[in-house]
Amino acid sequence: MISSENKLGLCIACIVLVCVVATIGNSTNTPWLEMPFEAFNGIAFSFGYFFRLSAMWAYACSSAFFISLFAVSFWLGEIVVRFFCRRR
Repeated sequence: MISSENKLGLCIACIVLVCVVATIGNSTNTPWLEMPFEAFNGIAFSFGYFFRLSAMWAYACSSAFFISLFAVSFWLGEIVVRFFCRRR
């Protein structure tokens, strides 16, 4: 069974991920459904351009970026929920 800390951490991680994707995708004139694709390509382009990576490595780094962003925001969300749950 999933604890309430994990559920709220997951919600916080999803909110952070959606906000980052919306922020990156909002810089282009694309429909809302294409924003995740634009954000992923934008981060991959940045890795490829600034670090002179090949396309394969740029997309791998972009994937690692979004996975680590989700994991870190989940972890921070769990810590925040534990802090506020103990305060009650």
